[in-house]
Amino acid sequence: MREVELTISILESLEEVLKKLEDQGFEFVEKYYMRDYYMAHKSIDLTLDNYKILSKCLLIREIVDDNPKKQLVYKNKTYAQDGKIISQNKFKTNIDSIDKVKQMLEIVDFITLFEVENNSYIYKKDNTEVVIQKITNPEGLYMEIEATEEELQDPNDENIKTILKEKLDNLGLKTTGEYEVKKAFIALDKVKKISI
Repeated sequence: MREVELTISILESLEEVLKKLEDQGFEFVEKYYMRDYYMAHKSIDLTLDNYKILSKCLLIREIVDDNPKKQLVYKNKTYAQDGKIISQNKFKTNIDSIDKVKQMLEIVDFITLFEVENNSYIYKKDNTEVVIQKITNPEGLYMEIEATEEELQDPNDENIKTILKEKLDNLGLKTTGEYEVKKAFIALDKVKKISI
């Protein structure tokens, strides 16, 4: 399934962000916890660029909310020369046990490159939904916004991203100014500094 999303890094506290959203008429929808284990074959060359490394990763994902899930996920992303995401889709399948899937992958020489823990808060106003993510690795506060089904009718992803940027800008948050923050890249860079 085609997805178009933007991710920003926020330079304010979680409390400040939630108050700003509520003051603008956003309503709380849901809170959930998610942990991703980024698994790659132990033969992976950590001197490769992050795009190539992450394209070889499988994620074991645990979501704890009103409807807990455990999944095996592959994110298929295509990047432009400047690092912007051209297209992306996810392949997911439900699993019964995180530990058993990790063990199976370890038997065929996969290792856990890194883990990302995420406490997320979903807020919605009209047809705009944002997810505020308090993350431990890479530590920080982030916000994701995805295109709606209606916005995805436009075949041009850059047009859609322009709409999403406007929505984010209208929130009046203090950010780094980057709209396509790649949290997995930040976490992987930490691993590479230790390993290389």
